Amino acid sequence: MNAPWNNEDLRRAFDADFGALVAFASRSKARVGFAFLRADGQVDLGRPLDARISARMTHVFALAQMRGIEGAAHLVDHGLAALAGPLRAPNGSWYAEVVPTSENSATPVPRAVLSQRAQSAMIGAAAAAAMVGHEEARGLLADLEADQDQRWWDACAGAVREEIDAATGARSPLRRLSTNLDTAQAYLAAWEATGERVWFDRARSILRLVGEIAARCAFALPDLYDEEWRPLPASCDQAPVELIRPGETLPGLGFKAARLIGQTYAILTHMGETPGPWMIDTATALYDRALADGWTTEGVGGIVYTLDPTGSVAAPQRMHWVVCEAASAARVLAEVVDSSRSEDLAVDYARAIAWADSHARAGMGRWIHEVAPDGSVSMLVWEGRPDALTAARMLARGAAPIHLTATGATAARYASQASQSASS
Repeated sequence: MNAPWNNEDLRRAFDADFGALVAFASRSKARVGFAFLRADGQVDLGRPLDARISARMTHVFALAQMRGIEGAAHLVDHGLAALAGPLRAPNGSWYAEVVPTSENSATPVPRAVLSQRAQSAMIGAAAAAAMVGHEEARGLLADLEADQDQRWWDACAGAVREEIDAATGARSPLRRLSTNLDTAQAYLAAWEATGERVWFDRARSILRLVGEIAARCAFALPDLYDEEWRPLPASCDQAPVELIRPGETLPGLGFKAARLIGQTYAILTHMGETPGPWMIDTATALYDRALADGWTTEGVGGIVYTLDPTGSVAAPQRMHWVVCEAASAARVLAEVVDSSRSEDLAVDYARAIAWADSHARAGMGRWIHEVAPDGSVSMLVWEGRPDALTAARMLARGAAPIHLTATGATAARYASQASQSASS
């Protein structure tokens, strides 16, 4: 199949955009870690240091180092220093937000919390840094694994918890599917970095739970659940989270879940193990439902953010991470589904890339995080451009084998280039 991800012109365009994205993201460097980046490329130093954002930027710079971008190794070291020092809580876990007081110390924000959402980003960053040769990242990854065992992994559910009050240790009853999908993705990268099977098995467990939830929800995925993994009803008094209200479904989560399930299927096949018979059917059903629910020709087109329990659009914003996930899911599924579907998925991929190029970028490397239905910049969730990782992953994957994560594929490319340089 003449797939668009194999097109040399597109690959060169992706490489150029990746380099520009890294250059723009490098402006986020602060005294400690990486700060919230505004749309104009200036850091917002009035905000606390957000562990999740800082870790995700560290991951981006590890990908950049793998690709040989000058100065990236220093940025990775800078990010790791924040994760190893000022963000650490006295109990051995990590704060979600702190106010740095020096390069080596920080004060937790009022009503501080520990957050799995942040920890999953840290695991991904540490794994990426370890793959590219930062030995201190391996110790950090081991500490993170210990904390996952102690506080976050719920063996009964086969998934992770969401948030813990730093002062009291009280665990939030809220569960988020998005956090668990982020965690599964980070666990796969940690498995690639360490070879420790526990990371892979836990990622697989999360995705199995996602598959079970998807079947109960007709493959339209809510994000918010109670402790028993029952979707929160629309009548729940849980406040909206990033425009997401109880009872609403997110096409973006469907795309992401489809990609991760399809990728895990490919990993198991590559290892010579038998994938679950549910995996391909579930992945394709998730993808198809996300596409049917999310893609619209109204206004600027693209994929809407959320739908209410009746299936009507609730949040019509178009998020950059959603279109990136749609393209990545089409890319992965094209490799594992019946060949009769592969061409349609290639068309979906090309359409998502074309929409992103037209509407989700303000120029080379400048991805607009949130687009209003009329095509203008929206700032209801994202006030600036603090997250470069979602786009970086999509740009970095290219035509790499899908049994590798985007991080693992980039690391393999780095290792091959380094080997060739050493032998020449």
